[in-house]
Amino acid sequence: MKVKNILAILLLMMTVCAMSSVVCSCGDDVEHPTTRLVTRITLSEETFILQPDGKLKLIATIEPSNATNPALAWTSSDACVATVDQTGEVTAQAIGTCTITCQAKDGSGMKAECQVVVREDDFGGMIDGRGFVDLGLPSGTLWATCNVGANKPEDCGGYYAWGETSEKSVYDDVSYIFLEGQDTDGDGRIDQNGSYIDIGLDDIAGTDYDVAHVLWGAIWCMPSRAQLDELRENCSIKGIQQNGVNGILVTGPNGGQIFMPSTGYYWKEQFYDDGGYGGYWSSSRIRNQPPYVFSLVFNTKDGYGFWDWDSSRCSYGRCVRPVRVK
Repeated sequence: MKVKNILAILLLMMTVCAMSSVVCSCGDDVEHPTTRLVTRITLSEETFILQPDGKLKLIATIEPSNATNPALAWTSSDACVATVDQTGEVTAQAIGTCTITCQAKDGSGMKAECQVVVREDDFGGMIDGRGFVDLGLPSGTLWATCNVGANKPEDCGGYYAWGETSEKSVYDDVSYIFLEGQDTDGDGRIDQNGSYIDIGLDDIAGTDYDVAHVLWGAIWCMPSRAQLDELRENCSIKGIQQNGVNGILVTGPNGGQIFMPSTGYYWKEQFYDDGGYGGYWSSSRIRNQPPYVFSLVFNTKDGYGFWDWDSSRCSYGRCVRPVRVK
């Protein structure tokens, strides 16, 4: 009887050990999931201005992109000034300033903020989704708030050769549609048998050669030299940084303002930018100098802003700031 009890006890112990071994073995093979917390949140805007009842959708980008819990919570510091829904759409309510906060829900504590200024602005408005500002100029010309191809004032937008309406990878005489001839030394300039294809226009504003007119619609056009002269003669400028972008703040006689970013320019495949240079096409070419066009240039290095005329080769890649007339 005692022998049977001892054998039963031994058998039970062996069974328990075997089960423990299986559990331990299984435990070694189990992969425990790693929690990836959000380490950074970036918003599409750092600050922006709305008029009452205006709306703007903020876009949040999280890092890492494969965070375990990517959920975000949106809040406003003052819902009386502006509200925000859980998709990031901000709606202005009343005059004032508030902060929109986007915070990770994973407990990481990561967040990003954006300042919203709500104000009545008698100087500007929107037409077909394009913002404009009345600077109080004698001609009544209204200036767009963004460059062609840009979604906000700080963006440079697209780069175009004068008279062309699409971007390209190489900007030089050889690729320019209105020049013919050979580039014998490979510097991008036609130096043999060169000729300019005359389009019969000294000013291309409002034509099929006007990139602002073609891409933005009939009411918009490239500024003429006369309109750029008017801007320079009636407005003041200041070299500033707006949301980290160098450029000039142009203030009109009535206090209306536009920001023009330092755009740099393209020649061949190379982009040239010293951190302060801006160059904008006019719609007016220089008579008796077919390959050259009037352009507005400025430099804001060291916080100093100046602007002047430049005779620019048509084949350069420059930006365009559209205008319209009341």
